[in-house]
Amino acid sequence: MARRRQQQDPAAPNTQASFLGAQEAGLLGENTGVQGGNITSTKVELISSMVLTIGYSLATLSNILALQEEEAIEQSRSSDAQNQNVLFRQMHRHLSHLNNRLDSIERKMNRY
Repeated sequence: MARRRQQQDPAAPNTQASFLGAQEAGLLGENTGVQGGNITSTKVELISSMVLTIGYSLATLSNILALQEEEAIEQSRSSDAQNQNVLFRQMHRHLSHLNNRLDSIERKMNRY
């Protein structure tokens, strides 16, 4: 009898590799503690640890984003205050120039 090699389709997913990865992680197969639907306390601790880690990571990310948002708002306020300060200075210069011009016109009128 001639034996044929089974060739895998390159487009097909490698189910054997994913099964082995799951078995190594202790989620499938024998000696994993799943016997008749029972879940071991070790698995519960592992899952709860993973959930807590994800929760802490999300909380930390939330805090970082909130701080970045506050910093952006503060920079915007600071920028607005600086822009307003520049505008006030420009207005003061214009009004001073206008006041000087009016004074010179008034002096000229008083001469005649």
